Amino acid sequence: MSEKTVSRRRLRVGLLISNPEDEFDNAVCEGAMIAAQHFDVDMFILPGRYIDAQYADKIRTAYEYQYNTVFELAKDKSFDALLVLIGTIGSHLDKKRREEFLKQFSDVPIITLTSQINGYPCITVDNRTGLKQVIKHLIEAHSCFKIGFVSGPMTSDDAVERFEVYKEVLTEYGIEYDENKVAYGNFSRHVENEVGALLDRCPDLDAIVFSNDQMAIGGYKAMEVRGIRPGTDILVTGFDDDPAATDLTPHLTTVAMDSTELGYNALIEAVNYINDGAIQQETISSKIIIRNSCGCIDAASAELNALHNDPKMIAEHADDICRTIFNRYRLSNTSIRYRETFADIIKELCTSTERIKQDNDFDPYHIFEQLEDTITEDFFDFTDLETLYSTMEYIHSALACTLESKTEQLRLNSIFIRLYKLISEKNIKVNHMKLRSNILMTRLTNMVTRDMLAFDAYEDGAFLSVVDKMSRIHVTSSYLYVYEKIVEHHKGEEWKYPDCIKLKAYNNLKELKLLPPEEQSIAPDELLTNKYFNQDRRCTMICVPLFTNEEHYGLLICELEHQYFGFLPPLTVQLCAALKMVVVMKNQKIIEKQLNQSLIEIRENNQLLDELSKQDALTGCLNRRGFFEAARKLIRSEENEGCSAMMIFADLDSLKTINDRFGHEEGDFAIRGIAKILSSAFRGGEVIGRLGGDEFVVCVLSGESLSASAIRSRIDEISAEFNKNEGRDKEFYVHASVGVYPFKCNSNDEIGELLSHADALLYSQKKNKLSVIKSEREKQIRE
Repeated sequence: MSEKTVSRRRLRVGLLISNPEDEFDNAVCEGAMIAAQHFDVDMFILPGRYIDAQYADKIRTAYEYQYNTVFELAKDKSFDALLVLIGTIGSHLDKKRREEFLKQFSDVPIITLTSQINGYPCITVDNRTGLKQVIKHLIEAHSCFKIGFVSGPMTSDDAVERFEVYKEVLTEYGIEYDENKVAYGNFSRHVENEVGALLDRCPDLDAIVFSNDQMAIGGYKAMEVRGIRPGTDILVTGFDDDPAATDLTPHLTTVAMDSTELGYNALIEAVNYINDGAIQQETISSKIIIRNSCGCIDAASAELNALHNDPKMIAEHADDICRTIFNRYRLSNTSIRYRETFADIIKELCTSTERIKQDNDFDPYHIFEQLEDTITEDFFDFTDLETLYSTMEYIHSALACTLESKTEQLRLNSIFIRLYKLISEKNIKVNHMKLRSNILMTRLTNMVTRDMLAFDAYEDGAFLSVVDKMSRIHVTSSYLYVYEKIVEHHKGEEWKYPDCIKLKAYNNLKELKLLPPEEQSIAPDELLTNKYFNQDRRCTMICVPLFTNEEHYGLLICELEHQYFGFLPPLTVQLCAALKMVVVMKNQKIIEKQLNQSLIEIRENNQLLDELSKQDALTGCLNRRGFFEAARKLIRSEENEGCSAMMIFADLDSLKTINDRFGHEEGDFAIRGIAKILSSAFRGGEVIGRLGGDEFVVCVLSGESLSASAIRSRIDEISAEFNKNEGRDKEFYVHASVGVYPFKCNSNDEIGELLSHADALLYSQKKNKLSVIKSEREKQIRE
């Protein structure tokens, strides 16, 4: 179809998925996002987890049902169509419950994905072909006749269909079906008990076919416990080609279907359905991916072996080889570009032997330059090193066979060594970049809570700070909604968005703005369509509910690429924790106001309680609240206006290591020790507080003569004295990394901002620190 959409307003499609962190759902999102961009469609992703799910870990998943509330947004009348990944969302539902779920969106055209529901058009997946190939391969290539099967839940259409294929293939080969050889799981890796029971009652199995890769992961663990070697003692296969399949040892033979293609085609069909009222009812194909767990060499090697070490055939099949190498996100323009460029490199390599024979000084520098330009930061997201290296090794071996003299072969070896070195160095560099990026993302995410709590409970500026922080962690645009009152929602209750919803702050790329109170109110049916959305540009948004246990605080709607979806959970956890604390702080303010209106005796008791609430129980110094109040008073005092001061951020080194190796009592000793060291380092008048965990802060009037280096030296001296005396019998040193930020007192200074500066300086100080463990430090010093 044409990439032109209808001339009226831009089309809007909703995509209902389970979990964006799930590789399958993530890939479907990737494909749909690519298509939405191609066809200029606005898309809203609604990740509502699973309906009526039964989780193995009941404690940590007790409130997963709260994510279901985001599906209520799909009733928004602005949607032109909904794509519903009902196969995963409803994997725990029977057909009747799935139909009931879809009926609530009856005002919007619906296309289902992976599971056919009567009355709805569907983009389906061919489960049968790939799974048949797998089971037949076990029988024909490996003479397996005692084949076990681990099924998904029988409420899942995918599970039922895969189970039927298993029984059909057994019948086709005259193998009697035996119920004892079947175990039933839940499509998660938490199936060790079920697989273990299967192995115990059928110890002579030749192979086990798992209904998906996640259950195969649990199966590997059950085998490990029993000393059974997958791929050797028993052959193993999976389904889905989850990225985790290549992390297993041995690598998992599985069934692959292009999930990105599913998402891409679904979005295109949604546009067709909106414009023409019809879709093609397309089915996404599946095929076997041979790796080592079935006793074979991997698929890439098998494919290459068919080329008979012939450089000419390798060059002719370079495009096919690159489709195997770059087997992730195949529909994306980036993947296509990598395939085309790397195919050119393979073709160039295949001509290098003739050049080596003809020219003693031949140096294919252009190949190295091309490869270096090709391997960008995201290169390794589209391939895996094992496939890449095995392909390169095969080409190297094939080319070497065409050279007769050892000198020529050595020159070829030199070329490939340089290629391997270049790929390895690039991979190391990319991993270092990702590590630094993840560290930065983690720090910025963790600062969300701290920044929000740096403001008073009634200051909306905290919300603007959060939206601003999100723009630095790959969130292109965002809208932060907060409910005027906490909404309690219990399992089994119907969810409705409250009437009073406040849009506190937003970033729509045109502006980063904190709305004044009188403009914040947004009606529930305008959450996705209010005037603050930027209508001049296409967008793909993901909607995430903000809750803690039964309490809902609001909703985050933001725009970011699929590869950064992993940052959403920690971001929302921090945001929810901060909102919870804001609620606590507001309640505390109300209580204080009520107490202040009570009798004198009650006010006196309240003052005592207030002082206690500012004190850290473990160290006796101020806690976060106490420090912020005392520091504000010190800095904003008229008599201190313009005076030199310092904000000091101290971080106890390696508290987790001390706790893990010596126990929490020793960790508490170290925390109290830092409090004592900081108290001894100053001469009075300073404000010392513990923000929590291993973080301490000091605000002190410094005068013109006191420098940051002098403060650090003083703290180091006192630390050394402390370790020599009180810590002499300990197996660790008590020491803190310190960031010192000088400033002039001003009534407009914000404590949170000053702490951020000090924290940044602290981070630079933490580099190259010696171990706090005495034995390890002595070893480091000797080395």
